[in-house]
Amino acid sequence: MSPRVPSLALLGVVGLALLLGCKESPTSQAIPAGQGVRIINAYTQPVDVLVDGALAVSSLPSGQLDSVLQGAGAHTVALRASGTSASVSVPLSIGAGAFPTVAAVRTGGALAASALDDTNAVVPSGATKVRVLHLAPNAGEIEVARTQPDWATPLIGWKIPFYYDSIVTSMGSPYYQSTVGAWDVRAWRKPSENALGWDGTTARLTFDLASGEKRTVLVLDKPGGGIRLSVID
Repeated sequence: MSPRVPSLALLGVVGLALLLGCKESPTSQAIPAGQGVRIINAYTQPVDVLVDGALAVSSLPSGQLDSVLQGAGAHTVALRASGTSASVSVPLSIGAGAFPTVAAVRTGGALAASALDDTNAVVPSGATKVRVLHLAPNAGEIEVARTQPDWATPLIGWKIPFYYDSIVTSMGSPYYQSTVGAWDVRAWRKPSENALGWDGTTARLTFDLASGEKRTVLVLDKPGGGIRLSVID
């Protein structure tokens, strides 16, 4: 993989932060045994989740994740803003032991349901893959930087410009590939948090990946303001 060139403005803030920075454990959601559907609320209000017409999750807060156990096969996942009756839905096929993900997103100011596009699912032996999704509707433009197993200097600019992902596609939300080992991902809101630099942001996580593993990092709204990161399989 060809590393991307860091922006000079942010590298000036970074300085020697690689030597001084500390690592934090990733925020992630434990998925129970079995199969079902994972829900991400990337909308601006709490949402209810219905599976095949039955209420499965009530008032899931903005910026939060949940999961619902469900039998394998074809299902319909519907989302509605809590306290309302109108809903949006997406068909979903759940395989044995699988937890596909549906995000409640804002499209044109309205609630929509988006099944996360899981392209590049097959990772070569000896390699790892990571993608970042901007699912924080209140954050505006963000900047994401990373180090990865084969590149210890911060790589700036996961996607430029990086705005809210109301629809996740393989072209707009690519995976980046590296070798086996530790990924360190950090994010800032632009331009208000750029001065925090690599070591100053609180939206950060690190995780180790073994051969053939991949992860999706979610940028989510944080209660009380700001952004946070969460990682899912």
